[in-house]
This record gives sequence, C-alpha cells and structure tokens, in this order.
Amino acid sequence: MSTRHSSLLPTLHWQAIQAHSSSLRLLRPIGLIEGDAAQPLLVNTNINFRKGSTTAILAPKPQAMATPENYMIVETHIIPQGIILAVLAPFVFILNFPPLIWHFRNRNTAAICMVFWVMLMNFMTAINVIIWPYIDMRSMYDGQGLCDVEIKLLGARSPGLTAAVLCLLRALARVLNTEKNLLGPTKAQKRRNTAVEMGWCVVLPLFTMLLQWIVQFNRFALTGVSGCQPFITNDWTGWTLTALPLLLTNAVAVYYAVIVIIRLFKYKSSFNSILASSNTTRSRFLRLFIIAFVFLIGITPLQIYILVVQVPPPGAKSFSFSTIHDPSSWNSSVVIPSTVLYDRWTNLGCGLLIFFFFGLGQDAFKDFLLQGIGVAEESR
Repeated sequence: MSTRHSSLLPTLHWQAIQAHSSSLRLLRPIGLIEGDAAQPLLVNTNINFRKGSTTAILAPKPQAMATPENYMIVETHIIPQGIILAVLAPFVFILNFPPLIWHFRNRNTAAICMVFWVMLMNFMTAINVIIWPYIDMRSMYDGQGLCDVEIKLLGARSPGLTAAVLCLLRALARVLNTEKNLLGPTKAQKRRNTAVEMGWCVVLPLFTMLLQWIVQFNRFALTGVSGCQPFITNDWTGWTLTALPLLLTNAVAVYYAVIVIIRLFKYKSSFNSILASSNTTRSRFLRLFIIAFVFLIGITPLQIYILVVQVPPPGAKSFSFSTIHDPSSWNSSVVIPSTVLYDRWTNLGCGLLIFFFFGLGQDAFKDFLLQGIGVAEESR
C-alpha cells in the first residue's frame, strides 16, 4: 500500500520511502534527511512516545537502529521561512477581521465563508509555528487532539474556499440576470438561495471531511513549522474521493464566471441601472467579481496540477478499507523535518487580497469609521 500527501502539497516535491515493518510507503521532503540515497530510509512504527499513540519517526541514519533515540529527528532552531511565517500569519489574520465583520453584518454568506476559510488557515499557521517552531519530539507536544481537528479542516479547506468563490460568482450572475431580476427576489427565492449557498459552502466541506477519513492512511503527519498534515492512500479510490469535490466545484465556478463575463458585455450599456435595481453599487459589484475571479484563476490551475501529479502510478494496489483502518496501525503519526508548505504562502496572499478588496473598500471603511466614532463617544 502506498500513501501520498494531501492535496495541499504536490507529490512531485516528495519521494516515497520504504517502511521498516510493512509495505507502507510514506512521503518525505527530498534532501531533508541525511543518508545513503541508494538505501531505503527506515521508519519505526512501533515506538510509543505518548500513551495511546504510535509515532512513526523518519530515521536520519538507516544503520542506527539500536534505540528509539536513533529514530529521533532533533532540530534546535526554527528555519528562516518559519520566522517570516510566524510574523505574517497573525498579522494577516488580524487584517481580515474588518472584512469578516462587514460581510457578516450584510449577511453575505459566500463572502463570509471565503474570508472564514482564509482566516482559519492563517490562524492555524500561526498556532502551528508557535507550537512546533522546530521538531524535537523528546519534549514537544505530539499533536493528539489538535492535529485530529486540523487535518479535517485542511481536507475541507480547498473545496470550501472554491465553493465560496462559486457562490460569489453565482450571486453576481443572478444580479445580472435581467429576466428574473425585474421585481427583485421573493422571500421564498431568498430562502432557496440561502439553502443553496449553505449546501455548497457548509455541507460540501463537511462531506469532504468524511471522504478524506475513508482514504486517510494514518492518524496524521506532523512537520516542524507547518504542523499537522494528512496522508491519503495513493490509489484510484483515494484519488477519486479527494478529486471529485474539487473538480465539481471548480467546474461550476468556471461556468458562473463565464456567465458573468458574458452578461457584463451583453448589458454593458445598462449596467448601472441593473445594479441600482439590485441595491448594489458598481464599486461593490466589481470588487466582488475581481476578487472571485482572481481566486478562481489562481486556484483552478493549481488544483488541476496537483491532481495530475497525484494520479496513482501504474500498478497501484487496490483500495482496502480494512487494511487502511486497521486499529493496530492506523492510530499512528508520522514526524517530518521542518518545512514550509507552499499553501502557507498562498493563504497569506489570499488574506492580503481580501483586505485590499474588502477592508479598504468605501463601504467597509465608512462602517468602521462610524463604529470607531461611536465607541469614542461612549467612552467619554
């Protein structure tokens, strides 16, 4: 049985290593562990470092196998990228609070979900780099509990964020639908629209958590700086269950993006009057469309690339739920040397875009200016 990292990291950047006690193949960053490249690096899956948990440690030297300490990855300082991440992640997280509050007050479900996912990922990044600035499992927290939650959220993040972009584009397409926008939406239509958005933005991510658990090879992986990560089986079942939600949401989001672009050209002359009938402004509409479109053209090619490089190799073994979820081996964690996964940087970029488009918008600025004046008056 082979495994691959979750969709957050292309397996192109990782190489498989043969496990010591079974046919399990784990993934590690190339070049981060010393050893003879011609020999398989060994993994011990039978060392109990915490009660009720088995921790698999990548061995720095294949020949040194006498004691558990020989399997330890002992780092003494944080890597430079981790320092940058530790500063930027909480900063960007705080910057996104005003846009989140503003959209919450205006009941923009899709925008709320988009900002929420980006803020959540940056919050997790900040927490992880504080807890695991480097790896030394002799004294550090082993991740039980926190990692169990985080890997579920990581599995739901990509489809959740894409679904939020989808719903934003869908809402913009509805605004430009002159055939159904003459009298405005009825209460029943509003309820139906809210149900659709909740289905995409909430139910779908929750469903992907279940799908990930089905094909999740072990409890979790733990790396310095980046923190908790899931391992997914590298077979067609694992690939299909993780790829389908992403492909579905991306395809529908692209469809709505095309619809919006077509209608923008079609109703160019009456654009302002259409927006006025929908109680929105040109600036607000364009900001929503631009950020949704930027997210889409950034997310879609990247996710397609990741799915392509994660296609199971020829001869991949068939999926076996009982083998993968064998209690004697599933309740284990894998420790990996410090590295900053690329999605940590993209989360920061998304957070800055959200602040630029929403936090600096005229509506949000006025809202928080008035709120600040009100707080100042109450304090007198």
